[in-house]
Amino acid sequence: MVARSAVEMGKLPFQVHALGSPTEVMENYRFDVLADMIMTAKMNLPPERPLHLFGAGHPMMFALAVALGCDLFDSAAYALYARENRYMTENGTWRLEELEFFPCQCPKCTSTKPKAVLEMPQADRVTFLAEHNLYVCQAELKRIKQAIKDGRLWEHLEMRAHAHPTLLTALKKLKKYADFIAAHSPVVKRSGLFFFSSLSTARPEVVNYRNRLFERYSPPDTARLLLLLPQTRKKPFHKTPEYAKIRKILQNLDEALSSKVHVCFYAAPFGAIPLELDEVYPLSQHEVALPLDKETIEYVAKHVSDYIAYANYETVVLLNDPQQWGDSIKKYCKRSCLKKAAKFEHVNIHAEGSKNILTRLEMILRKHLSDEP
Repeated sequence: MVARSAVEMGKLPFQVHALGSPTEVMENYRFDVLADMIMTAKMNLPPERPLHLFGAGHPMMFALAVALGCDLFDSAAYALYARENRYMTENGTWRLEELEFFPCQCPKCTSTKPKAVLEMPQADRVTFLAEHNLYVCQAELKRIKQAIKDGRLWEHLEMRAHAHPTLLTALKKLKKYADFIAAHSPVVKRSGLFFFSSLSTARPEVVNYRNRLFERYSPPDTARLLLLLPQTRKKPFHKTPEYAKIRKILQNLDEALSSKVHVCFYAAPFGAIPLELDEVYPLSQHEVALPLDKETIEYVAKHVSDYIAYANYETVVLLNDPQQWGDSIKKYCKRSCLKKAAKFEHVNIHAEGSKNILTRLEMILRKHLSDEP
């Protein structure tokens, strides 16, 4: 019904469209349903027209609504909550009688204490709470505006989503609409990115990278062997001491052989990163929380596997980091190589001394690059 209504209303010469009224959905904390409603409307309305969301009155869900594409809100919740002694915060709601201290620094809350407000006449108490609730709503909108300016709306959204399980459920649902959101998001931002968990794999920057890698990128024509290296703590990867050792191995090969080697890194949350793209935003302009969770590891492993399937390498050599990645990267690479009838070998970087590992890696490269059987 929302889709059909949006299509038909989009044909009319309105300057603004509105989604209403999902108040009952929000009162029951069905933010996953709200996400479906908003995205269905956005995907079927003219993109240049603002979308107004009726009944969006709690600051803890403003970031979700903005991230989904809502431009305007209206609600009387700040006053309705006040009549029931409900004290809003950006992370949820408290009953006034439950509070010993006000956690807010607005002009109302810094001037008194909860006990004193409880002793006020009802009309004064309602006015006090309504003004506080409105301050909280305004403050959250300013935080969101600043987050948008700084390129950190997603980070802000992740923090707010942990205020309630149903908000987190709604955030997880964004994966369903990841391609649409990515297509309407800026490719470059003014700051680096923070990745906290597998939720970040649905970020527009990650989705855009994946789509553009397979749509616009091709490995070098001379590449016969893919050398997969694990991410390092420092970035860009190709300027680290770890890669300097690999570069020395490649320099030991003659030019005819080394030109057949194509180096890629596997890194969270982007997956396979060709060496020549290492400094392209945001592949070096981000920080990732370690250790990686299982879902992120699986996402990266699958992306690497998809990249192997997409490219035309004859051989894949993996420098495996089992302490960080377990067997996931190795398992997915091996499976993809079997399907393509490509050769596959791996070296575990913690299995023996660094010098022995590098020597073995050089031997493997020479063996597969040689024209001899």
